[in-house]
Amino acid sequence: MYGRRRLTRIELAVYGFIVATLLVVFASCVLEYMEMAEKAAMETTVLNVSTAINLRYASAMVAGQEIATAEWMAANPFALAHAFPPNYRGTLGEQDPASLDRPAWLFDTLRAELVYLPRLHSHLGDGDVDELRFRLGHHPSGFGFVLAPTSPYEWSPAGV
Repeated sequence: MYGRRRLTRIELAVYGFIVATLLVVFASCVLEYMEMAEKAAMETTVLNVSTAINLRYASAMVAGQEIATAEWMAANPFALAHAFPPNYRGTLGEQDPASLDRPAWLFDTLRAELVYLPRLHSHLGDGDVDELRFRLGHHPSGFGFVLAPTSPYEWSPAGV
């Protein structure tokens, strides 16, 4: 064919460098979006569990049942909501967090807290935070419950 020639080694090296650079940039963007998706899934789980607990609480109040709020505050929120996420791994005492596949939800029976172990946590806090904890508490409005983080956290990928 007219005008076709083999690429020189320098041309191959330049093209290889360009492709490798594009792959690295693409991979870092994909990881950031995966981390944002994991954060959204975690926050949705917390919101859904809080909503399910409040619906159960409201239906018990309408039915005239006596609710021991202290017992509810010490109980597993997933058990109260009758909804366990697919990545729920049981109680913290039974499992070693380092040996679990992430992401994972655990219930710490000693502290009465839900523990979330994220898979991607490079933008969580200052980098050394590898778990989030939530405790069931009274809703600020005075009626119902809310799952609130035990310590404030900031989880925002750099691109957002």
